[in-house]
Amino acid sequence: MTDTQTAVCITGAHRSGTSMLTRLLHACGLYLGPKDALMPPQADNPDGFWEHLGFVSLNDELLNELGGAWDLPPKANEAFTDPRLEPLRMKARLLIEGFDSANVWGWKDPRNSLTLPFWRDLFLGLKTLIIVRNPLEVAHSMRERNGTSYSFGLRLWEIYNRRLIEAANGRESLVTHYDLFFEDAESELRRIVEFIGLPDAHVASAAALVKKRKRHTHFTLEHLIDARVAPEVIELYRALITQASAGRKNKAAADPLTAKSDEPDLLPGAVTRLNAFVPEKLAQIERLYNELLTQTEVRHKRQVEELNAHLEHTNELLREKSISLAESEAREDELRKRLRLHLRGAEKLCRFLDETEDAAARLRSSARWQFANPVAALKAKLSPRKSRALLGYGHLEKIVAAYRKWRTTH
Repeated sequence: MTDTQTAVCITGAHRSGTSMLTRLLHACGLYLGPKDALMPPQADNPDGFWEHLGFVSLNDELLNELGGAWDLPPKANEAFTDPRLEPLRMKARLLIEGFDSANVWGWKDPRNSLTLPFWRDLFLGLKTLIIVRNPLEVAHSMRERNGTSYSFGLRLWEIYNRRLIEAANGRESLVTHYDLFFEDAESELRRIVEFIGLPDAHVASAAALVKKRKRHTHFTLEHLIDARVAPEVIELYRALITQASAGRKNKAAADPLTAKSDEPDLLPGAVTRLNAFVPEKLAQIERLYNELLTQTEVRHKRQVEELNAHLEHTNELLREKSISLAESEAREDELRKRLRLHLRGAEKLCRFLDETEDAAARLRSSARWQFANPVAALKAKLSPRKSRALLGYGHLEKIVAAYRKWRTTH
């Protein structure tokens, strides 16, 4: 990346409007990478996510390496300069090289809220755009989309935004508010375009892309108090509102941790009322923790039972196979024994027949055979009643002939 280029990191908590903001900036000329590298639209976000799949994948790898995920933020004090992250830094540099031809380019990913220190170390003058949305709206949207609880959504919103204000450099970051795009999108978009260094020629047409009718949910600070949202979450949200409003009025950006609104207090006595809810909130946290622990134990127990059932089924199959194999081996042994018996019997029969053939040969060469056999045959013809007893030696000839025939085929 050259000194004449500007890189823009677009971030904010999930469901805060990062996709909408990135879409508008893309319409103003912000380069996001080739189209086939961007996440395609889906049913829950038909206007597109405008996320570069390479940056999303790398952020996921980074969070995983730190023992977390998008919905399980790693510890706040993680060292992003750790040598074990060097392979990921090399991947990041390769991604960045793909934008060398663009003067102003950027990437959007809510996970940047958790990984911003990693990216700031790779850029000189990285500009960060932070979009903020009412935490109750974020929690409601996450519940509708992911089925998460309100308490989970609120907690994730707080972690994402606290990590952001800790990592962002006030001189190179800009905070905007989701609501501003439904009040005066063109003015807010013009302010952002000026900050990142894009021409404002397409601001009006880009601002026209905002469809107010698509906004189905809108909550206020009063709704946050009525919902008994934690006081620290409300104060953080008010500080971020102040910073977004201060920038809009061309004032110096206030420190979001110490900023105070210069307008009359919108909620007199709010802090006093909120403090009364602290014990109840602590009890609620403990109850939620116990519920989560119980759900985890039940899930683990079910998984163990499923694994045990699978293991038992596998063992049963192995036993059946072992029994079948043993039976097959026993049958094979029995057949071998029977075969050996038959072979021995056949050998004995062959020896007996060989001996019979030898005896027949000797008999045929004897004088008795030559004289008596014709006489025996003549008697057999003359005495039919005794033909079986007086067959003579012709019967032996037939046996020998049959044996010879059998030997030629075996």
